[in-house]
Amino acid sequence: MKFLRIKFSLALLLVANFIWAQTLPKPDEEILRSLEHNLTYLADDHLEGRLVGSRGEKLAYEFITENFQSLNILPKGEQGYLQAFTIHKLAIKQSSLIIEGKAGNFMFDKVNSAKNYPLPMSAPAAASDKCVWVGYGIEAAELNYNDYAAHKSIKGKIAVIKMGHPENGNPHSKFATYATVEKKIDLAIEKGAAGIILINTQKDLLEPDFKPIVKAPFKSVPIYFLGHENNLDSIHFVNAKAKMSMDTIGLALQGHNVIGYINNKAKTTIVVGAHYDHLGYNELGGSTYRKLQNEKPQIHNGADDNASGTAALIEMAELLQKSPFRNQNYLFIAFSGEEEGLLGSRYFVEHPTVPLTQVNYMLNMDMVGRIDTTKNMISISGTGTSPKWDSILPGIDINGLKAKFDPSGTGASDHTSFYNLGIPVLHFFSGQHSDYHKPSDDWELINFAGTLKIIKYMYSLVGKLDKEPKLTFTKTKEVQSRNTSFKVTLGIMPDYLYEGKGVKVDGTTDGKPAAIAGVKRGDILIQLDQYLLNGMEEYMQTLGKLEKGLKTKLKIIREGKEQELEVQF
Repeated sequence: MKFLRIKFSLALLLVANFIWAQTLPKPDEEILRSLEHNLTYLADDHLEGRLVGSRGEKLAYEFITENFQSLNILPKGEQGYLQAFTIHKLAIKQSSLIIEGKAGNFMFDKVNSAKNYPLPMSAPAAASDKCVWVGYGIEAAELNYNDYAAHKSIKGKIAVIKMGHPENGNPHSKFATYATVEKKIDLAIEKGAAGIILINTQKDLLEPDFKPIVKAPFKSVPIYFLGHENNLDSIHFVNAKAKMSMDTIGLALQGHNVIGYINNKAKTTIVVGAHYDHLGYNELGGSTYRKLQNEKPQIHNGADDNASGTAALIEMAELLQKSPFRNQNYLFIAFSGEEEGLLGSRYFVEHPTVPLTQVNYMLNMDMVGRIDTTKNMISISGTGTSPKWDSILPGIDINGLKAKFDPSGTGASDHTSFYNLGIPVLHFFSGQHSDYHKPSDDWELINFAGTLKIIKYMYSLVGKLDKEPKLTFTKTKEVQSRNTSFKVTLGIMPDYLYEGKGVKVDGTTDGKPAAIAGVKRGDILIQLDQYLLNGMEEYMQTLGKLEKGLKTKLKIIREGKEQELEVQF
């Protein structure tokens, strides 16, 4: 009898699990139609890539707002559904370059031209002196090659550098690592150049993009680019003198989070989030697409990144509005500014519209539209942020969908902002692909059935936890990215919203030098070793100069007072 009772209880449990995994308050066909309708609108050319602060962002947040209203989701922003935040940028105000020489005089005074423009890393400054032709601007001892060998000094001069390297056309050339625009510029600055003119003498080389909005901090000298259509070469710079300048103007972009709420009068709240902004025409950078010379900027529609997550967010709002799960409140946040450094989510946790102490956990969706049909697998990060995840996630079965678990609570998406405040998180991701941050990330490539599986998975998860007590938070051990080119790592997560001098710390990684040295969230790093840290640029350059094993001093500002910590790499 006892054996039969156990078998019967097990059968009930299996049925219950099946129900959790399968039963939704809306038919699959309707969800798929709604997903496609909402995603195709958000990823349409009409929205021009949903760049933060743009007309496209406005169209997107109006669309999300209308959906929340139609579902009777309550507004929980600071102005209705909206929570506005400001991003400060610098735009090119004016620029000029005048070259005077025996080969003729050339004037370039347009801010934006297909032929000439200052590079976004150019210092807002002026320089005037003789031009020094340094060829490709490469110094490579291992290759027995030095374009600077013929010059005793270029200190105070205008360095003229041509793009490419001596083996252009050879994709496997050893010169390629020395031929990036930034390495050429850094080397010229190191050798004392007061200004730099970068020119393209070949038709088939990819040229750097013009960016009307620039990102501080800059290089220390003005830098101008002259495209292939100018038909310039070394002869035009013989005994020539150049006068160059670039000036900027402050620009404030306003981003908008969209926040909706289901108030079940519960003690705890679940946050469900996804960012809806993307790259626009690549005005602020971030694109992985390299356009041809004089090709017009293309719209980056971001169907997977992250119209997919936004469309799924709207579906989750409807499903939870109709669900029997009433032991939690639900806060739905469509973040903007994610592509610029998690700015929307960072702003929200600094200006929450519900008490963060009441937040049980946060679920984030970023790029959930491209499940590989052969692998049928998703990635779920943050599984180490609460002991509960390990006990409940493996029991969710959605049509054989496999999940790869990653314990890390941090990453390049909005869940990180919540993790840094001690809130358990999960981040859902359907996988990387070759269309990432390219104009080709369009809705026709979306696997809508796969996105539905992720929605079912999340809905099942919320249901299983509905009557559970508030989750316990655990900090996770972070893994240093394999892509870093730095010799050392400090192990901090920077605050990208910080606008002052120095580098403000948003969080630290356990076991890394910063955490061991006693760096805390909110500290401002101002000097590392002998190097001043005015911003992220200097910080990253400094990491490239320091060696493993070094024991040195780290100066910080904590609560308005300067302190000195000892750090060892």
